[in-house]
Amino acid sequence: MKEFVFEADKGRIPDALDFIREKLNEKKTNRKNLVKSLLAAEEILGKICEVAEEGTDIIVGISGLFSDLKIKYSAKGGEFTVADIEQKLLFSGETATDDRANEAMGGLLEKLFGSNLNIRCEKGKISVTQQVEKSPYKSLIVTITALILGILCGLFIQKYASEEVATFMTKSIFVPIYTVLINSLKMVVAPLVFFAIGNSIASFSDIKALGRIALKIVGIYVFTSVLAICVGLFTYTLFPIGNTGLAAAVDAEAAVETIAKGESATISIKDTLVGIVPTDIITPFQTSNMLQIIFMAVCLGLATAALTKAVPAAKDFVNAMDKVFSKITEVIVSFMPVLVFCAMAKMMATMDLSSFIHVIKWIPVVYFGDVLMVVVYLLLLFFVGLNPFKFIGKYYPAMIAAYTLSSSNAALPSSIRQCKKLGVSEKIYSFSLPLGATINMDGSCITLIISALFFAKIYGLPTTSTMLVQLFIAIIVLSVGSPGVPGGNLVCLTLLIPQIGVPAEAISLVIGLYPLISMMQTMANVTGDAVVTTIVAKSEKMIDTNTFNS
Repeated sequence: MKEFVFEADKGRIPDALDFIREKLNEKKTNRKNLVKSLLAAEEILGKICEVAEEGTDIIVGISGLFSDLKIKYSAKGGEFTVADIEQKLLFSGETATDDRANEAMGGLLEKLFGSNLNIRCEKGKISVTQQVEKSPYKSLIVTITALILGILCGLFIQKYASEEVATFMTKSIFVPIYTVLINSLKMVVAPLVFFAIGNSIASFSDIKALGRIALKIVGIYVFTSVLAICVGLFTYTLFPIGNTGLAAAVDAEAAVETIAKGESATISIKDTLVGIVPTDIITPFQTSNMLQIIFMAVCLGLATAALTKAVPAAKDFVNAMDKVFSKITEVIVSFMPVLVFCAMAKMMATMDLSSFIHVIKWIPVVYFGDVLMVVVYLLLLFFVGLNPFKFIGKYYPAMIAAYTLSSSNAALPSSIRQCKKLGVSEKIYSFSLPLGATINMDGSCITLIISALFFAKIYGLPTTSTMLVQLFIAIIVLSVGSPGVPGGNLVCLTLLIPQIGVPAEAISLVIGLYPLISMMQTMANVTGDAVVTTIVAKSEKMIDTNTFNS
């Protein structure tokens, strides 16, 4: 780290700023970030000089790894916060003009400081970290590293550790850590969705515009689901996997639990629509019933928007709660590499590799269909005038998170964060993404159509136009109203295949390998949500194209 040391004297601040400017130029910092950093640095140094002990030195250092640039300040002295710095820059607020100026200044201060400044004042020591640039590769490198290390660790345990050691490592280390982190994500998703959608709707001054946007979002979600089924059918036509000899390998006992869940589920459109309205406001949060939570969030948003003039505190409260749960989510997501490592380690340590022999061809075919669907998404972006490579370049962290978490809801916080980096308006993504995580299951559509045809071939059933129509309708309904139970996608499969004459017990062939398929289909699901969100934002002129293309 390169450092500059000077006595706590405001007269030396220009020298410190010259040092910062010189070093940031050496790091080839772009002009926008350079100017923002210098403006923030001046205010930070000024405040440190005010509270520093007389005669103490202020140390300014520049550090960076993978283009992740930070300025670090340290000194001895009293306490202060980001709010103390911001307060100095605000107007008195005694007039309406002051209020408007402060509102504008608040936006500027958010860009200067926001989440880029961390201040710690403990035991007479001041430590400030200012983020200048965040590496576009850091998240990818850390996550991929965790993914690879998790796979290697799991394989090592499976091959070299005794059964007792493997069981201990899995059940006493990997599973508890994974469970704590995944439960943390599940804990925050429901209130995050509730207040994000509520705040999004409340921020619309034109309710008619909101209705138009909502219809557009749902319409495109249905359109992409239709495309996904077509992609899955095309993929199976290219690779018509399935062998009648596999029917003898069906293990009815292995499928009992999943079949039982399927018997209590439903694919009725009527029941799905009726079930959207909850009987109380507590149960949906306890059961994570996202359709019901979204319904209540819409009611909250509409009521808050109607009361904006009469009770402005209502809108402020919803907005504040949205920020609170967004911050909690940000902290939880920072532990994503640990979650990725534990998820992969526990899966590879317990997976029976011999099960690959039976249905090994099924995995790459489904993967091919999901990758092909991602290509279709990128073509859709291209057709509406957006650079698909820019999209992938900014959104890939959410794709990795979705792949490793194997849950659209658990990946939602990461998806929201990356859509913000794409320049999409919060009004759009805070409504579209939670809705998509519930009703838009393009990856699942691909898995269901390929799997159904795979099982049909195993049982010697001819692929007729009637069968395809049955599958098409059933898959569309399942993609909207998937049963809200653990292993929901497998349950959907048990509901689907009897429609074409395949016994539900056939899923025993794929139960052991479904976690691998689930990871890829979730990635396709989440990517589809973001693409639709971006397209709608573009059509409504609610995307910052400069941010998108930067």
